[in-house]
Amino acid sequence: MRPFPFKSSPAIPAIFALFLGTLTLLGCGVSAPERLEVTSLGDTPRTLAPELGLGTYSLESANTSFILSDISHEQLIDSSELFGHVLHVELLWVPTAGKTAVEPAATNTSIRLLVFSGRELGLYGGGGFAWPSGDPGSPAYGIDIVGSNISLLAATAGFIDLLSPAQLTGQVRTRLDGAATKQMTTAASQFLTNALKRAQWVGPRSRELQQGAALNGEYSTLTDFVVR
Repeated sequence: MRPFPFKSSPAIPAIFALFLGTLTLLGCGVSAPERLEVTSLGDTPRTLAPELGLGTYSLESANTSFILSDISHEQLIDSSELFGHVLHVELLWVPTAGKTAVEPAATNTSIRLLVFSGRELGLYGGGGFAWPSGDPGSPAYGIDIVGSNISLLAATAGFIDLLSPAQLTGQVRTRLDGAATKQMTTAASQFLTNALKRAQWVGPRSRELQQGAALNGEYSTLTDFVVR
């Protein structure tokens, strides 16, 4: 099995919750790292920093959907052995700087990360908090993911999990293309289903989350994410 591009990193201090608690008091956004990083929170911290050069986003009725990858749509359709990553992030509601309080367990994004390692693959998923960057519907739009909690949800038999539990942070910048976003999401989902021999994906209870978002100050928690 091909090793992931991990690097060693210092232990994560146990002040992540305090950091988000500080955001509650400030009521404003913070900057995310320029590159996307998945950092394990175990006894031996590792950082996965994929270069996801392919990316698009779509505006949907219940959310904004971003998909980034270092694997093409054609590869997902035609290949059975891949090395790379596909990241799918849904922005469920948009916070307002100065008004939206942030709690350590608050989330406004649904996160799915597929890690391909030859004929093995793993699906990581969870929720996070992100601030928008730019204007929805513009040619270029993105989010800054400042906190998250993800773990392995499903995998093929030979996949080795070196991350769970982990956090994903960083900047997502993509171009508007609804058709391409849907194509990549569908292809990634079908590839995962074929590999696991069963339907497997992760999604939020979007309607409930949207209703809560409309009521100033109500937010979702990690319990709002279900395997289906």
